[in-house]
Amino acid sequence: MKSTFSLMAIGSAISPLVSATGFRTVGSSGSSAQMVFVPPYTNTVVFIDNYHANYGGPGYNISTGVHSDISYLYDGTDISVFGTEYNLTSNTIRPVKPLSNTFCSAGAFFPNGTLLNLAGAEAGTGVAEGFDKLRTYDAGPCNGACDTDWVEQPTKLQVYRWYPSAMTMVDGSVLVVGGSNKGGLVLNEASINVPTYEIVHANGQAPKAPVLLPILNFTKAENLVANKSYNLYPMLHGLPNAAVQDHIFTVAGNQAVIWDYTNDVLVKTLPNTPLQPRTFPSLATSVLLPLEYPDYTPTVLMCGGASGDMPNPITLDDCYRINPLDDVPAWVADDNLPNGPQVMTDGIQLPNGKILFINGARKGCAGGYQADDPVLIPLLYDPYAAPGARFTSMPPTTIPRLYHSTATLLPSGEVLVAGSNPAVSYSRTGAVPSTWPYFNNNGHRAALNQQQNKTSHYPTEYRVDIFSPPYLSSISAHGRPVITTFPANITYGTTFNIEARLERGARIRGNVQINLLAHGFHTHGVSMGQRMVKMGFQMVANSYGITVHAPRDASVIPPGIYMLFVVEDNIPSVGQWISIA
Repeated sequence: MKSTFSLMAIGSAISPLVSATGFRTVGSSGSSAQMVFVPPYTNTVVFIDNYHANYGGPGYNISTGVHSDISYLYDGTDISVFGTEYNLTSNTIRPVKPLSNTFCSAGAFFPNGTLLNLAGAEAGTGVAEGFDKLRTYDAGPCNGACDTDWVEQPTKLQVYRWYPSAMTMVDGSVLVVGGSNKGGLVLNEASINVPTYEIVHANGQAPKAPVLLPILNFTKAENLVANKSYNLYPMLHGLPNAAVQDHIFTVAGNQAVIWDYTNDVLVKTLPNTPLQPRTFPSLATSVLLPLEYPDYTPTVLMCGGASGDMPNPITLDDCYRINPLDDVPAWVADDNLPNGPQVMTDGIQLPNGKILFINGARKGCAGGYQADDPVLIPLLYDPYAAPGARFTSMPPTTIPRLYHSTATLLPSGEVLVAGSNPAVSYSRTGAVPSTWPYFNNNGHRAALNQQQNKTSHYPTEYRVDIFSPPYLSSISAHGRPVITTFPANITYGTTFNIEARLERGARIRGNVQINLLAHGFHTHGVSMGQRMVKMGFQMVANSYGITVHAPRDASVIPPGIYMLFVVEDNIPSVGQWISIA
């Protein structure tokens, strides 16, 4: 028998939230928010940083952004805080402490909601090197005083990795793909490239040896061939398939494939990405559009990024879609980004099926001091609108969010935005180094120049913003949808029952969606594991009841804990946590 949550008995969980579209500043991240995730069953988000000094703790002014004069240290130590838990109710922070350097790492969730953070960078004072480390952060709920912290695992990655990607597999294991085995670079090089993938099992079983992924491999002669060497943070999107295997859409540089990571074989070679490489440091925005019952046909959207031109890349404004399971897949041009070129922009899946494009730059590429001209105007992308009408500009921010900025969806339906640290380590001014325009790469001069203008200053940013999408400013007098009863756990391929109504008690009658959303782990404009399933359903006559079709199998959405939303006329409920296995 399934356990069931009834929110009629949990009044505080029913949010009447109505907000004007746009940004509001709510607090300080404490540490530079290079990475972010939401632990399931909590009212918190967790920020992770590179190990360096931070001044976003006591004395930081969230109204002006003026930094504290006091270095933010862990209690009783001289070790800088480089991880924090942000409370969304009180807008306060609590230091959390990774024991190894998390710089430019990756993350994915195990089925029980535990976040696995993996890889990292060099050792620091009191902090171990992180290249092969595995760290876990438990899901909630936290009863009473919450003291969850990072746990360093006794097992390790089999090889050093920096800038890898990660995602949850169909059996709940975590896939780890690519990276380099050394820090201190903008461009990957053959001598430090890690052209393999490996698997971390949730049950701790010994993994098989790392496996070569051919599209990650390149030679020394190809170090300056951007379509090959621009391969860090590869794009990964799991594709539904009848065999329920890990058939994953994968892009590295400009090369795209469907690779079977369960059986270590190529499924299909896809057309190269149009014109340019699209992975780090090019960093296009890549989103798997919502998978819809009953066919779950996948479409991948890719927008922007930067060209492979050296030493000065050109930021791009183009968008494309591809249906990778088509008999003859092709990148089909979509609406261009209406406000011009954008790179390292976060693409956040909203619960009504639309995508929020937020953060990034209009000049340069990803990397320290490698970008300028911040993107201040978010964009809302509607995948169901007619071509030519898919993007809508949103109210602007006043806070530049460049390299090392982040964003994530919250259960409230709003989007948290934080970070920006082009200097990589702490900088009070954000001015470029005296070596401008030159930059180091693996012990020698980089093939890319710094793109930040000498007069452009982008300090380390600690202000935390909440962006409220338009659907929270257009709620009718009946209020937004409320999920009042739902099961704690659901099973693939079955139906389950929920009850939902509008806040003032009316039945839900409009254009309805029942959506299951994996919010993911976000860093460097890459949303690892983010996906949404639009589930089939039937309204129960003369009641608040809805019978919902759970996703078909784990290739549609891996086992895990996700946000359940009921949407009426594009206005979502507050998301409720639900487990699928």
